[in-house]
Formats: sequence, C-alpha cells, structure tokens
Amino acid sequence: MKDRLVHDLKDVSARQIEVFRMVMRLGTANRAAAALHVSQPAVTQILQQFEIRSGLKLFERPKGKLVPTPEAHALMEEVERVYDGLDAVQRKIVALQSHEETVLRIGSLHALAASVMPWALTEFQRSYPRTRCQLLVDSSKVLREALFQGAVDLAFLGDEADTSGLVSSLFYQLAAVCVMPAAHPLARKSSLQIQDLREVPLVGLSSLDPAQRRLEATFAQAGIEPRFVIETPYSATQCALVLAGAGLAVTNPLVAREYVALGLRCIPLAFSLPFRALLAFNPRQAQSRAAQEFVSLCRRHIVRSLPEGSLSDELLNP
Repeated sequence: MKDRLVHDLKDVSARQIEVFRMVMRLGTANRAAAALHVSQPAVTQILQQFEIRSGLKLFERPKGKLVPTPEAHALMEEVERVYDGLDAVQRKIVALQSHEETVLRIGSLHALAASVMPWALTEFQRSYPRTRCQLLVDSSKVLREALFQGAVDLAFLGDEADTSGLVSSLFYQLAAVCVMPAAHPLARKSSLQIQDLREVPLVGLSSLDPAQRRLEATFAQAGIEPRFVIETPYSATQCALVLAGAGLAVTNPLVAREYVALGLRCIPLAFSLPFRALLAFNPRQAQSRAAQEFVSLCRRHIVRSLPEGSLSDELLNP
C-alpha cells in the first residue's frame, strides 16, 4: 500500500497542481479554464486525475459545483508557498539579467586608482547602471588578504605581491617616464639617459617598491650616486611634488599622464625600467560577466591613454 502511494505521488504533475491552484483561486472550473486557455471538461478531468494521484478528496461536487474540502484548503496553503518561492526565483533571474542589486568589489593599487579607475568606473556605470561598485585602494599585501577573505572580487596588485593560492596574470608592463616641469632644461630632450639624472634632485618611490629598486640598481650599474631628496609610496604624490618644484621623478606613466594638463612633461627613458601590475582572482570565486567587462574597460583605457607601442600585444589581447 505504501509503495502504491509513493508511486501515485510521483505521477502528480505540475500541470495538475497549476489547474488545482487556479480553481481554488477563481472558484469555478469555467473561470479556471478561461484563465488557462483550455476547455472546462479538460479542467474537470485534470482535477479528477489530481485527486486520484494524490489519494485525497479535494472537492465536494453538489449539483456540479466544486466545493473545496478542508484537505484542499490545507494543500492550497502549501501550493501558494511554493509559487511564492518560484516568483522570488523569477524576480532574482530578472535582477541578475539586468545586474540589479549586483555589487562589484574591486581592489586596486594607488597608481591605478589615481589614473585608470576613475575613467573605467565612470564608463562601466554607463553600461551597468544598476551595478553598485566598491573600490578598495590599499597595498598589495592588504588586497591579497581581501581576495582570500572574499572582501573583493578582483584585485590589481603590484608585481612584488605573493600570488600563491590565487589565479593571477600580468595585467600591464609599462615603460617608466621621467616627469618634470615644462620649463626644466631636460624637458627639451626626446629621451633621457641614466647619466642625465646625475646630481638631479629626485622624488623617489618607497625603497620597497620594485620599480624603485630597479631604478636604484640602474644607477649603481652606471656608477652614479642618485640624489633622492624625498621618498613617497605613491606615484601621484611624486607628480604632485614635482609640480610643486621639489625635483624630478621617475614614475608610472599612467599616473604621469594625468598631470600633463597641469604643466608637467613626461620624458621617455632611454634605458629599460618597467612598471608592472598583476590582475588576481580568488580561484574559489567565479567571475561575473560584469567583472570581466570591467577588466576589459580598464585595459581599453590604458591602450587609449598611452602612446602606440607602449603596451605589448600579449597584454592587449590576453
């Protein structure tokens, strides 16, 4: 008997439940048939099949009318809860399709936050107006931990970052530039040799910065004792200090370009000194379409903002 009951319940269909619900809501088989765009006999037949399969008497039928039994009312409460859940699922699908209620959490180095991020975020909002963005600007160490803790969805890290346990790739490798006031004598040069910076007051990056260490190594190889007068962890602060007359700075070209309109010149270097950034994700966290599009926007802005040939093909087309 129990096996027979289980078999019958497996044969209860979604269509039978739908018809039952419509009859309960509208009160008659005729109204339910009109709402479901089927015939009244079809509704009556489906209800009978539902009662047989469920093993429940759901309606009394005095003079052809359908009068719900207590069992029908109890079942209807559960059916409505199921349909409320289905409605919630449908609303969530629509919200996800339109990116409504979506939050994109981005971790960024200061150099990118001071150059690429304002433009990329503004353009991203035009395409995804319902997506709220959160931008965390901090050191590579802090951003790495934020990735592991799920506090950010993606992060742009310095090339000194420990990326073990993360999915990472080189996001850009750019040639450093030397920034200076337009009136400085070196501003007339098309490029600078390391010897041009001998005895020049320089605003340097932190001694822990990989680009700063590469610059100091280049000075050492040339037998030059550099004259660093100020040290700061941020390229934007370097440029602001140069603008104020504190000295020259070898810095990130993305940040330097933001200061050209304020009167600084960006002079290329005749020697190799790259600035690098990594793009990293937590492998346990799938990337949304919005996150992928944001990364593409950042990359496109870099391509637009720098001279042709500044970024290698493999970074332009990852």
